[in-house]
Amino acid sequence: MQKRWEIGEPDSEKAELLRRQGSISKLCAEVLVSRGIDNVSAASEMLDTSTLSDPFLMKGMQEAADRILAAVESGERICVYGDYDCDGVTATVILTDWLTYAGANVTWYIPTRKEGYGMRAERIRTLKEEGVSLIVTVDNGISAVEEAQLIAELGMHLVITDHHRPGDVLPQAEALVDPYQPGCLSPYKPICGAVVVLKLIAAMDGGDLEMALEQFGDLAALATIADVMPLDSENRYIVRRGLELLANTERMGLISLMAVCGIEEGQPVPASAAAFQLIPRINAAGRFASASLAAKLFLTDDPDEAQLLAGQIHALNNDRRETEQVIYGEILDEIRRNPSLLSKRVLVFAGENWHHGVIGIVAARLLERYGKPCFLMSRAEDGYRGSARSFGEFSVFESLKACEEHLLRYGGHPGAGGFTVPEDQVQAFDDALQAYAAAHHPVMPVMTLHAERALSLQELSPENVAGLRILEPFGNGNPEPHFVLSSVTVTDVSPMGTTGQHTQIRIAQGNLQARIPLFRMTPEETGILAGSTLDFLVSAELGEYRGKPQLTLRAADWRISAQAQEQAIAADSAYDAYQRGEKLPSLVYYQRMCPHRRDLVAVYQLVKARPMPIAVIVQKLGKLGMNLCRARMCASIFDELGLMRYDAASDTAVRVPVKEKRDLNESQRYRTILKLAQTAADA
Repeated sequence: MQKRWEIGEPDSEKAELLRRQGSISKLCAEVLVSRGIDNVSAASEMLDTSTLSDPFLMKGMQEAADRILAAVESGERICVYGDYDCDGVTATVILTDWLTYAGANVTWYIPTRKEGYGMRAERIRTLKEEGVSLIVTVDNGISAVEEAQLIAELGMHLVITDHHRPGDVLPQAEALVDPYQPGCLSPYKPICGAVVVLKLIAAMDGGDLEMALEQFGDLAALATIADVMPLDSENRYIVRRGLELLANTERMGLISLMAVCGIEEGQPVPASAAAFQLIPRINAAGRFASASLAAKLFLTDDPDEAQLLAGQIHALNNDRRETEQVIYGEILDEIRRNPSLLSKRVLVFAGENWHHGVIGIVAARLLERYGKPCFLMSRAEDGYRGSARSFGEFSVFESLKACEEHLLRYGGHPGAGGFTVPEDQVQAFDDALQAYAAAHHPVMPVMTLHAERALSLQELSPENVAGLRILEPFGNGNPEPHFVLSSVTVTDVSPMGTTGQHTQIRIAQGNLQARIPLFRMTPEETGILAGSTLDFLVSAELGEYRGKPQLTLRAADWRISAQAQEQAIAADSAYDAYQRGEKLPSLVYYQRMCPHRRDLVAVYQLVKARPMPIAVIVQKLGKLGMNLCRARMCASIFDELGLMRYDAASDTAVRVPVKEKRDLNESQRYRTILKLAQTAADA
């Protein structure tokens, strides 16, 4: 599915004024103006965040600090009860580490993914038997109404620290700290669980947030990035400061983890390295073994143990990657066998042995590639357990709610969710999802990508890209700047990686060249051919090679140059509707979709024994009036006749060897579209 590019056109006069008054680079000023930050005051407010709000403004903070300190003083057995994702792990480590050095009688517990999120009654009873008197939750607890009641009945005590939104009923606890609870006066609320704990530690240490940040800012920064918190205001300061600390951390576990990631100690660690190298490994422990491995890694002071644990976690992450790629590949193969699956309004796939810990990641990859909501599920003990991802106006939660008669349980929010389907309801659930989408979104949302502006390869110089660093850290709410490179020539497309699982693109514009690595896509899957003239939507990363600055571009999307965007989007929508058997909005669509014999001849002569993207066919045969719908129709007709293979997964066609001629009228697909086009012409 085509994506819509929104390309900014920043006011050049405002950008120049901001550049001079703010003493920043021209490109940086243009990015800020493109984002509506067009004066020095607004830029300073965005860039120069350096304060954190008083932790005691959070409701329940004083009570929580007093209760925990009393437990430390009296020697009560304390259990820090965390969660298995990066935020939960780091929050557990931060509080456990602080309590340990404060002399507390402390233990910790992180449930496995199989146990599920939050406290469990059986574990609470076990903790009681182990002599635990006080449970302190981190990154969970705000919805644990029944579990809190059990804790009270067992004569135990509970302090809750969380950052999720509460329900109508709050759990019974001696203290409850959550920025979203009613009556909380904290001025900045979108913080992760680890930052709530950071503020709790500051409260127990007389309100000294800077000291808490100095001790645990590295972990808090990772948690904030991992939980996709907005990187503005307090979060921007925490992440910026935390990444500085991370570069020179003394925490053995982080040193070892960065080493296996290839991150050089003492060098700046950008948010992208945290997001795509460190955090996936931390989460891999919880997905493929136990998050306790990651917690132990960050709690140990033993370099040998840290190195061992980091190696184990690195291996688990490799397992995660391989498993993810297998599932992804199986789904692409399913699309190749049945291209109509890709034309559904909502992508739905079910597997028998897909790992539940990674199907959400695969759903996100499919969403990104095809621009459609994606629901994946795999067999579990009680049916099929699934994960969904979406964007824009199509809400995962609302769609699940509309289909709840086919579900055992579900939860989530507009962009993501989880669900469980009874074994005999999988097809009914799929049908209900498609019906919901058709009723509420007759025209499905189109994924939109934003670029700050269009520019030339010459403007993406190392000096200009270096000037963008003042905008870091990048993440939610402060995305990495993207730009459009128009009409660049692809000079080379080659496999990259030990097994050719990645691709390296080399591009040229004038006398300048650059490279674009495309990860987790083979050259065939990219649909890019050497010699093509393309537009790329890219971000730029400045590194160093042999002591010299080296620019690397990251492509978010690409398309044939001079392609009419809205026409291509409409063509995609029309082709999908035709594939679904729906009536098209106008009879003229059938005429534009139906290939003439000259079109079929031209496509057959153009496509050779190397896969050719449909978009390239359209570009090369544009003078014949070729369009996306017609080109796909030609390819699929030849596929039906055994003359070509049309790969819907990569939207490419390739000619196959044949021994005898075939008559076009043997194709049911050709006869059908021809009849519809003739009916339209006669109307």
